[in-house]
Amino acid sequence: MYFNLASLYIYKIMNLAIIPARSGSKRLKNKNIKKVNNLHLIEYTIIAAVKSKKFDLIILSSDDKKIKKISRKYKIKFLKREKFYSGDKTKIVDYINYFLKKNNNYSKKFKTISLLLPTCPLRDHNDIINGFKLLNKKTSSVVSISAYDFPYTMSLTKNKLNTIKPYFKNSPLINGNTRSQNHTPIYHPNGGFYISWMKDFLKNKNFFKGKNIKGYLLDKYKSYDIDDLIDLEIIKTLQKKFS
Repeated sequence: MYFNLASLYIYKIMNLAIIPARSGSKRLKNKNIKKVNNLHLIEYTIIAAVKSKKFDLIILSSDDKKIKKISRKYKIKFLKREKFYSGDKTKIVDYINYFLKKNNNYSKKFKTISLLLPTCPLRDHNDIINGFKLLNKKTSSVVSISAYDFPYTMSLTKNKLNTIKPYFKNSPLINGNTRSQNHTPIYHPNGGFYISWMKDFLKNKNFFKGKNIKGYLLDKYKSYDIDDLIDLEIIKTLQKKFS
């Protein structure tokens, strides 16, 4: 049987990845270019994306000239992020929707859209590969997740007078059910990756809407998200130990 290679290319699933890395950060200044041992923080995410070999195009979006220089090192596409979408109040999902609307040709060319956050640097290329394995025709999106260390149902509120009370009306704290092993595990997204079929994302404008969302559980040591200086130091230690 004869196959036309050009026609086969048409049916190839084309995957797009976006790595957003704005310059501003209130709690940890210049977070994305902080050094984590031998590399800048942003580089770990770039390396994971490149080594996965899952993406036909990787876009690094930033308003930072230093990050633009890093993109050249890895020969990935850099797009300047507009000032309006570079503030600390901008939601990432809003920026992705804006980006796809502005770059309509990407929406038509690529079959999947992936978001990789630089603040989850210990997720690696194998995690991305395994995440894609969960994406099928019956699944709209795949999101990397982590388990909460402590049952959220035992959350408390505290006022200015240091008075505390259970956050939830039927809190297990009230009936003394404080053994964490007795509680159903609860999970949260960790920023490692969000993968979705392009058509589903364009329709739902979100990675968490759709007919079937699957979670890929990251190992605990890979799940740390960098938000402040303490997190950064923890990540440095973990990276040395598990790399």
